[in-house]
Amino acid sequence: MNHYCRYCSHCIAQDENEAFCEKNNDMVKKTAIRNGCKSFDFCEVDAFYFDRSDNPEDARYHPREPKKKQCDGQMSLF
Repeated sequence: MNHYCRYCSHCIAQDENEAFCEKNNDMVKKTAIRNGCKSFDFCEVDAFYFDRSDNPEDARYHPREPKKKQCDGQMSLF
């Protein structure tokens, strides 16, 4: 799993595009991914949840669905 800063419990959203990291004491972008961060602590709730609807379930983490392999009816070019 990628370490998205927006799903870290140490992330505090400042506005709709930037957040503050309490552990590293610096600003991070909304789309920041820090896979090398040692202090990452997963939290299901998105730090930028105020961008979404009033439903609190929309603010929870939803992993991407895996992509389908090439179907049998198509021919590979390689």
